Amino acid sequence: MSPHPPAPTVRSMHSTPPAFRRAARLRAPFSVLCLLFSVLCLHPSASLHAAESTPSAPLPDGLYAEFTTPRGTTTVELFYTRAPLMCANFTGLAEGTLASKNGQPFYTGLTWYRVVPGFVIQSGNPGLKDTDDEAKPVTPHFPDEFVPGLRHDSAGILSMANAGPDTNSCEFFLTLAPTHRLNYLHSVFGRTVRGLDTLAHIRQDDPVSIKILRVGPAARAFKNDPATFAALAARAKKYADTPGATPLPTATSHFADPDNLLPAEPPRAKTFNSKLANVERTTGLRIAARVFAKSPTAAEDSAPGAFMKALAAQLGVTPRGAVAAYFADDQDWRIWLVGDSTTAFFGRVATAAELGDGAAFHDVKEAFVKAAQAEGDAAYELQKKNAPADKTPPAGQRIKLQTDAILDGLILKLDAKT
Repeated sequence: MSPHPPAPTVRSMHSTPPAFRRAARLRAPFSVLCLLFSVLCLHPSASLHAAESTPSAPLPDGLYAEFTTPRGTTTVELFYTRAPLMCANFTGLAEGTLASKNGQPFYTGLTWYRVVPGFVIQSGNPGLKDTDDEAKPVTPHFPDEFVPGLRHDSAGILSMANAGPDTNSCEFFLTLAPTHRLNYLHSVFGRTVRGLDTLAHIRQDDPVSIKILRVGPAARAFKNDPATFAALAARAKKYADTPGATPLPTATSHFADPDNLLPAEPPRAKTFNSKLANVERTTGLRIAARVFAKSPTAAEDSAPGAFMKALAAQLGVTPRGAVAAYFADDQDWRIWLVGDSTTAFFGRVATAAELGDGAAFHDVKEAFVKAAQAEGDAAYELQKKNAPADKTPPAGQRIKLQTDAILDGLILKLDAKT
């Protein structure tokens, strides 16, 4: 589900017919799906173990969505106080206050039209099938609503599908496993509290109906009428001040691949750039990254940290944030932390001695890089193992998977401290 994003891309509700079926996918290229399938589909129940409220106990005060399918019922708590724009849209389409279809609420006649085992199940556009050849009328696009702390960190997370920044509409998905690479690409607005195990049994084209449950006075008072929705959308921070804008990375972008090392279809550098730009517009934290074919020259590396310090200044990572750089010739990742992000990364205020070359802070960075590289390498080897002989992972996929691990690790360490 991004789903254009790095790995997947969630099918969105594109209003442009030809582009809708392809670009709106949570983008999950074949190689990524192979990995997700092999890792998670083999043991679906393992990824669906999360705390659930006792089915027989009354639900606590809150706003909920009850999904009823032939496989069972799943109840999702909606984060209406933290992500009111997403919840106003979702409940408004489910209750018919924002849009209708054939005289009924818009979310009538839905199916789980896209099911990727171990990854996501997707719905939200009545009558849509996963065949890449239909163009359906959809609701208007509206801005993203990213909330620090709301992450794709478990199975049963409810999030919006899109086709890039600020292209939310009617489609949504539920995760079947933790998928951090979707963070800051898709807006999280709910978490499953009952019927989590049901999700692993959903099959493509299973029908699903949605009932909104309002428990308590605050939830009953939550509004989802057009005026409320419009006011919430107007207050949202826009991507580059242009809804739907996803410019190609440039020399000063958050992310760039100047030597074209990453897979180009879908455009990985473009998606990584959107992700990091979304982090900054949400938290004010600037993280930038580059992947290079060649390592710095001897002159550029004349002093420890000289190249990375200069790169941080060039990319505007001041007074806080981080820069990551990869050098393919040496298969080498470097990390540079700026300002109080050093403390967030280290876990405490470091002494001058600990910040010296080869000292404790250096060791923490080295351990972080090695762990991320190992994670990316393991994912790549698993993709190779499970890919059909005629569809091996493309060149650059290993670097892409390492980049996922490096950037997601930095975001998880730093955005909680904003």
